[in-house]
Amino acid sequence: MLNTQQQFTEYMQKLTTLIQGSELTWDRALLSQLENTELLLPVIGAFSAGKSTLLNTFLGMDILPVGIAPETELATELHYGENPWLQAIRHDGSEERLPVEALADVNKNSADYSHLRLHIDNPALKAIAPLVLVDMPGYGSSLENHNKALAYYLPRGVHFIVVTSVEDGTVTQSMLRHLDSIKTFDSDFSFVLSKTNLRAPEQVQEVSGFIEEQLQLYFDKDMSVIPLDNKSATAFYDALVAIDPERLFHNLFIDRLKDQNIDLLSQINFASNVVKNSKKDNDNAIVSLEQALEDLLRQRNRTQQELTWRYSGPLITRIINAIDSDLHNQLDRLAKLAATSNAPSALEREIVDIMRSNLTNTLKREMDQISAELVEEIAVSLAQSNTMMVALDDNWAKNIADKTEGKLKAVSGFVETLSEKFPSKEGAGKAYRVLSSILAITTNVLNPVLELAIVFLPDIIRFFSSLNAEEKARDKLMNSVFPGIKSELRKALPEIVDEQLQTLLNTVSNEFEGQINQQRTLISTYQQEREQQQASIDQQLDALQQLSLALQALATTYLYR
Repeated sequence: MLNTQQQFTEYMQKLTTLIQGSELTWDRALLSQLENTELLLPVIGAFSAGKSTLLNTFLGMDILPVGIAPETELATELHYGENPWLQAIRHDGSEERLPVEALADVNKNSADYSHLRLHIDNPALKAIAPLVLVDMPGYGSSLENHNKALAYYLPRGVHFIVVTSVEDGTVTQSMLRHLDSIKTFDSDFSFVLSKTNLRAPEQVQEVSGFIEEQLQLYFDKDMSVIPLDNKSATAFYDALVAIDPERLFHNLFIDRLKDQNIDLLSQINFASNVVKNSKKDNDNAIVSLEQALEDLLRQRNRTQQELTWRYSGPLITRIINAIDSDLHNQLDRLAKLAATSNAPSALEREIVDIMRSNLTNTLKREMDQISAELVEEIAVSLAQSNTMMVALDDNWAKNIADKTEGKLKAVSGFVETLSEKFPSKEGAGKAYRVLSSILAITTNVLNPVLELAIVFLPDIIRFFSSLNAEEKARDKLMNSVFPGIKSELRKALPEIVDEQLQTLLNTVSNEFEGQINQQRTLISTYQQEREQQQASIDQQLDALQQLSLALQALATTYLYR
């Protein structure tokens, strides 16, 4: 275990012992998550960047498939294990146990699986644990596998290893879009310049300097490029050692642990007020909570009726306008791609990439904002209409709002299957069905919309197969393709967005309802104890005060030092 992992685990064990048997509620699954969490480091880049070769060199064994064509079709996690085996995860979450030797064949049948976990007895993997490297499909792999791997690991990766070959000499627009998405999810990355043995040292230095200038200009901060020759396992190990797993683990859990501590103290304060109050006041408080549940239902119904004109319509318009703007900004590049012999596949990939990046970043920002607005709106409404609860706890509604918002950020959301939403289309149906079960994001992001790029785009741009003039391509892009994309988005987005907003509203409302019921239980429980032990009210208050002090001391020792 990492030191931070051990400390947080010890904290949760002591916390559980401290509050076990009380009426307080806490996240019982957090201890198991602390004990079993691994830190995923996806390795991304073009298939020609030599990611798999670099990883094979690091492992000291040729286990990952490599070749002149894209060989990694499925994201493959590299886990240390004394007994080697291949864990193939299907789209429905079921697993298949296979021999390690089946890796190449499984990649060739990638439509049957979502991702892989390769367990091997390898000292290099053991040395970097709990860091887990993930060999990702390269940008030259099939479009659906590339997109589904990004959709799965973008929110799960705690740090990304970005690999670009020295032969490329630059950071492409596509790569910058991927880096921007990584930053959107508050992750960081290390930038590796591979195959440096193919260039003279001064050329490597020149390319490294140029890429560092690109990254500094794009992200407005100094970033170092790590040159590797793909033949030295030590060099890649040194790059991994520079990544601080203690900090990554700390950042992954510290906010949840602190929020839980604040919530427990709030519950104790609430219970203390219940013990102090008269039976009449507590009975009134229960009536007030029941009224709050009725108000919550009315608020939810009212907001549900307003979702379309308040959120859905404006959101769809902003999404479409943002994508249209990005496409027009890349018009010259897209026209050149359209005028080449491999125009259909290259153009389709670039347009999908632009849409994917735009949707990911725009929707995460928009859904986070809408989520915060819904939470605040319900909290304010409840506080205004339930003065009795405010008298019992002046931060009553705010505490519920803070807890709700914290949970929304911590849990998986919006895992949707869209198989009934669109008619199957030739050439896109298989990729569409594959994506429909795997596109999931662990924050408030509307990622199922990304399927649209796979479903309808091939039909829109198929006519480019016979096009070879750049000017004609520009005209077709501006007057046919871009309007076609906007039209398809305008038809398909409303149903998906409305459904996701409804899911968000229900999640917020259900969380408020659960916490109101929790407080109603606290009042009933402590009121009964108060009636049964009228003479020991002071003892009850003292016990709650001592528990509060113990929780504060525990948090100070483990979380706030």
